[in-house]
Amino acid sequence: MSAFWRINRHLRSGALQQNGQQITRVQWMFLRYLKRTEQCTIGQLAQRMNVRPSTMSQMLDRLEKEHWVTRSSAPDDSRVRLVQLTEQGLSFVRSVEAVWQERLVAPFSTLTPHEQTTLVELLHKLADATKSER
Repeated sequence: MSAFWRINRHLRSGALQQNGQQITRVQWMFLRYLKRTEQCTIGQLAQRMNVRPSTMSQMLDRLEKEHWVTRSSAPDDSRVRLVQLTEQGLSFVRSVEAVWQERLVAPFSTLTPHEQTTLVELLHKLADATKSER
C-alpha cells in the first residue's frame, strides 16, 4: 500500500491545479467518475462518494459555478437531475491526466520493456479483480 500511496502523491502533487484553477481531491473524484459514466444522477453520485444527496448538491454547485458540470432534468422524469461534464470540465480532466502521464514517463522508463508490459498487465488484472467491489 505504501508504494501505491507514494505513486498517488507523486501524481497528485500540484496536478489538480491547471491554468489557475484548483480543485479538491473529492471534486477530482467526481469529475473522473463523470468522465467514465458520461452522466449520472445526483443520487448515484452521492451513493458512489458515500455522502448525502444534499451534500452532493452543494459540491456540484461549486463545480457548476466553474462550468465543469451541468445538471439537467432526466427526459423520462423531470424530478430526476442528471449530472454530466461540460466540454470545459472534460478539458480540465484531460489536462490533469496529461500531467499524470508526463509524470510517469521517467519512472516508467526505469523498467525494461518486458517489465513495463508485465506491470501494465498486472495492474489491469488487479483492477479487473476489484470491479466486483464497486
